Amino acid sequence: MDENKKNNARIRNLIITFMVLFFFIGIIIVYYYSLYTETKNNIYANVRFNGLNAVNKINKYLYMGMDDVMFTSHALDNMLINGSSQEEILHYLQEQSEAIAFFMSENTTGMYGYINGEFLDGAGWEPEDEGYDPTQRPWYTEAMENKGELVLVDPYLDANTHTIIITLAKSLCDNKSVVAVDIDMIELQRIVEETAKDLNCDVELIIDQEGQVVAHSDSGEVGKKYVEGQGTLGSAIVEGMKDEKDGFFQLAYGGREYTAYMIRLDNDLECLSIIESTRIFGKLRRPFILTLMASMLVISSVSVVFLNSLRQAKLAKDMGAKTEKAIAASEAKSAFLSNMSHEIRTPINAVLGMNEMILRECEDPGVLPYAESIKAASNTLLGLVNDILDFSKIEAGKLEIIPSDYDLSSVINDLVNMLKTRADDKGLELILDFDSNTPKKLYGDEVRIKQIITNILTNAIKYTEKGSITFKIGFGRLGTDPSSIMLDVSVKDTGIGIREEDMVRLFSEFERIDEERNRNVEGTGLGMSITKRLLNMMGSSLKVKSKYGEGSEFYFSLKQKVTDWEPLGDYKSTFIDNVNKREKYREKFVAPDACVLVVDDNHVNLTVIKSLLKKTQVQIVTALDADTAIARSGKEKFDMILLDHMMPGKDGIDTLREIRGMEDNPNADTPVICLTANAISGAREEYLSEGFDDYLTKPIDPSKLEDMMIRFIPAEKISLLTV
Repeated sequence: MDENKKNNARIRNLIITFMVLFFFIGIIIVYYYSLYTETKNNIYANVRFNGLNAVNKINKYLYMGMDDVMFTSHALDNMLINGSSQEEILHYLQEQSEAIAFFMSENTTGMYGYINGEFLDGAGWEPEDEGYDPTQRPWYTEAMENKGELVLVDPYLDANTHTIIITLAKSLCDNKSVVAVDIDMIELQRIVEETAKDLNCDVELIIDQEGQVVAHSDSGEVGKKYVEGQGTLGSAIVEGMKDEKDGFFQLAYGGREYTAYMIRLDNDLECLSIIESTRIFGKLRRPFILTLMASMLVISSVSVVFLNSLRQAKLAKDMGAKTEKAIAASEAKSAFLSNMSHEIRTPINAVLGMNEMILRECEDPGVLPYAESIKAASNTLLGLVNDILDFSKIEAGKLEIIPSDYDLSSVINDLVNMLKTRADDKGLELILDFDSNTPKKLYGDEVRIKQIITNILTNAIKYTEKGSITFKIGFGRLGTDPSSIMLDVSVKDTGIGIREEDMVRLFSEFERIDEERNRNVEGTGLGMSITKRLLNMMGSSLKVKSKYGEGSEFYFSLKQKVTDWEPLGDYKSTFIDNVNKREKYREKFVAPDACVLVVDDNHVNLTVIKSLLKKTQVQIVTALDADTAIARSGKEKFDMILLDHMMPGKDGIDTLREIRGMEDNPNADTPVICLTANAISGAREEYLSEGFDDYLTKPIDPSKLEDMMIRFIPAEKISLLTV
């Protein structure tokens, strides 16, 4: 009897022991399942974050080439309209080819095209095949199929260089000529390699619609056609892409599983970021198995393993929280910059638009110099705002350098006008020392040069309490390049100077030297850092001489091409002469039978657009809100609609959807152009994806506005004028 009781007690204890054991095992299984799910979500978040990072960098690189083609096509359109000779057109293509090679680190063959029935190449290439017919080449046929649009031709493997080549092309205004440029993908290869390395991604690649690898984190894969292989990771990737859902798909190869995220670039290339999920999940499976074994051995070990897994869960949650925080911060930054772009650029649009009308209509020689100064200062302000707002350029460390012909006397006048008042307010003497023999007609980035000198002069005024600021400009000839000079610029002050130990911090971002002494000086500390970066991009460097307590001298030498050796002379009188002799505005076209609807919630913006288009004779109908615009669009046929994005109530996107969604709306197929003050990276893709035919940023560029109307208003209603 006692033995039976003992046996029953043993059985009862064993059952209790197994129940407790299974209870803990069940808890562990449930917990690891939730941990598995959370880790899977984190993998999705990480691979998406990697993909977005890579696409952002890739698009910026491609946009550089796109902008070059658009700029060149616009210039060639003007040359065709003005009847320029083939020699002049070829010379311009040669200059553009040199400029593009400089900006894109020689990753391009240069500009070429089929113009006026003749093949012209700015880089000097001549076809070896006597039967070479440019009109049969993809770059020509695709551009002609999409007249007026910038097209990106499918990439191909160059037989000579063994690099992947992509072609950008655009038709010209005569509807028979095309300009194009080839860009190799060496830079894209660098981007994918860096992305895979920096963001701990197993595979990063770009692939075209034919399954050919354009760029790969393993350079040996470049040029392979994954659709032709079997039993390889590449063929598994191509198969997995067919099952893509919301950008994500899974694939298996070699007994391992991978998670991939795919984003389509502007030219139908696919960018993929791939992480080996087996490796990450393997870290979870091992402790899970050990935990189960320990639980089956002794219940007490379950508690230890359970606590250990809690720590692992915390690490997993921390990793997810960091990823979510980074994505949230990026989205918040984009939203903030988008709003600031709108708020700042909208009033600048009014200033530039109204000032443009003064320049067009005023004949008073006493007023015109003031209007020119307003225009120069506003454009400089706009350039600075663009640098700050375009956060993608700052984060990538890339700001664009866009050279053009400029007048040095105008640059000097703008700088002196902007900064003399500040010097006078502090009782400082502004000493101007300009070599009158300096050539005044130069070729370079006028906006960036003014930005650089403005930063240096502003710093000198801020950190000088008494004495003087000496602003000096001279030049030196180049024996190796007789068509260029070294422009020498120097700013010397009698300010506080810089300690030797502070020199290393002088160009740091968001940092000011001698903080205790300069605590009352305004500024963020960004100016000199941007100045140094801009000079480096233009092949120069900023040099400093300073003695603490006595003053500093900042100076640099910048190579500039001379377009006319006329000397600077007296810069003030030269500038005034140029203003008085400037060419008056002349409209590019007239279209008295065309009717355009302009929608904007700001009265001043409507006035600006109506004024800018006054001489084109286009009939302008205006609306101050979305509902009015929708009502007018349902009753009257327009040739084009200019629609503001950010309006109270229904914004421009909602308005466009409603117009396009209305049955029997006469404007369902009317070209709609988005007017926006949102100038941050990615804005173009957003508006085109929402259904807009194109977009214009504020402040409105009068020339771009007229070009866009020529492009979208029916040709039979347009009468082009010779400018």
